[in-house]
Amino acid sequence: MTLDEAREHIGDGVVYRTAHPALPAEDGTITSANDSYVFVRYGSQRTSAATNPADLKLLAAPKTEKD
Repeated sequence: MTLDEAREHIGDGVVYRTAHPALPAEDGTITSANDSYVFVRYGSQRTSAATNPADLKLLAAPKTEKD
């Protein structure tokens, strides 16, 4: 995901995965983005964590006009 894509999907669900296979994937919600990071609220946390946008993928593809 890019920072611009993240800005377009604030409020949408994402899955966080790093290149390290031992770390589990985490689901979260995009709350904001700045010039470097996407801020994601994971699970029941009350605050958002700065996350590398390259480690995020939308949980569901956005609908198109054909859907």
